[in-house]
Amino acid sequence: MKRQKTWPFFLIALFFTLTSFFPVLPFSPYLAILYQRSEWIKALWISTLCGCILDLLSTSSFGLHALQMLLVTICLYRLRIHFIDKPIGLASYTALISLASTLFSRLSLLLYDPGFPFTFKGLITDFILMPLADALHAFLFFSCSLIFYRLLQKLYFRFLLLKKEKHS
Repeated sequence: MKRQKTWPFFLIALFFTLTSFFPVLPFSPYLAILYQRSEWIKALWISTLCGCILDLLSTSSFGLHALQMLLVTICLYRLRIHFIDKPIGLASYTALISLASTLFSRLSLLLYDPGFPFTFKGLITDFILMPLADALHAFLFFSCSLIFYRLLQKLYFRFLLLKKEKHS
């Protein structure tokens, strides 16, 4: 079975990591695509690399995001077979990855700062709204961008076929 390339999706995720237009976990959709299209070892390495990139851009302890992404990959890689390779499957798998990532980050936050308050508003925001926002982010910027790209390809090839040649 030939695996598909994932680097264009990595560049999209890296763009949203560096610009942060939306308060989402930018590598969650990429991890969902990576799990669908890559082998186990490659997914472990690349997810750890994504965590290292987040570590370089954050003020938390170095290695915390890398460990978090590694744990998410270990826990959720095997569930990839239950999600279809369609936009709704990507969005739902992204929501699950975001939920697991948020859970691991909150657990690590409790280890580093036990006095951190855990409120009902934080529970709703972190465990319901954030995964839904990540799912919407995956649908809009990963699924729809691929659909738009394929549509432009079809239109471009149709334009090339209909174009009349000029003979001098």
